[in-house]
Amino acid sequence: MLRVEGVRFGYRGRAVLDGVDARVDEGEVVGLVGPNGAGKTTLLRLVSGVLRPDAGRVLLGGSDVSRVSPGDLARMVAVVPQAPRLPPGFSVLDLALMGRNAHLKLLRWEGRRDVEAAERAMSLTNVGHLSDRPLETLSGGERQRAVVAMALAQEAPLLLLDEPTSSLDLSHQTRVLDMIVDAQERRGGAALAAMHDLTLAAQYCDRILMLSEGRVHAGGTPEETLTEENIRAVYGARVLVAAHPHAAAPVVLPVSERRRAGGYGAGSR
Repeated sequence: MLRVEGVRFGYRGRAVLDGVDARVDEGEVVGLVGPNGAGKTTLLRLVSGVLRPDAGRVLLGGSDVSRVSPGDLARMVAVVPQAPRLPPGFSVLDLALMGRNAHLKLLRWEGRRDVEAAERAMSLTNVGHLSDRPLETLSGGERQRAVVAMALAQEAPLLLLDEPTSSLDLSHQTRVLDMIVDAQERRGGAALAAMHDLTLAAQYCDRILMLSEGRVHAGGTPEETLTEENIRAVYGARVLVAAHPHAAAPVVLPVSERRRAGGYGAGSR
């Protein structure tokens, strides 16, 4: 479904991505992980067509993204950005219906199928009861779920997510990720998600691509990629990688040097 071949990109002479290769196959959820500044968001913008690579190619269904019309691209790719700019005065339903614009012909209003798709997406993201609420009256987590609903209503085969759980509480993190994975599986679609939470990435991603300073440091299954050695090399952090007690996925636990040295609570003894 998606192929990234030797992509290079930079801002004002500074390389952000340097020879990145990646793929997302039909039915897959692939996670992008790495520290801030590693190039995760830039790669998503290149795939979505917002940016064009300085070298290399981004192929969607075999077609070069740079040669796909905006209308066709909108039907192929839906995006959940990290900090979306939301239209003032819009309700949650209005926002969800915006996801249907890619399927409307010029000067046509939404039909019954479009409203049903929007309502279905709002139900999946648990914002259906907020459909009439103005976006500016929502909490950060509610707005995030409304944005995900808009992307799901678009019904594009490839979903791009930039930190989709950043504003969500614990219960909605798993609910939204479950919903995204289930929705894409039902449609035979795929997802590419930039994520900071490595344990969540391990639970929901079929494969993980670990970026470091604009290059691919490691890639493969969560077990292959999320090793203590890779995380220390890329993040400069000491962690413990353990087996999840209820899932076939690794759990990444940070190791505090103070805790190791008995620093916590030492002054109270």
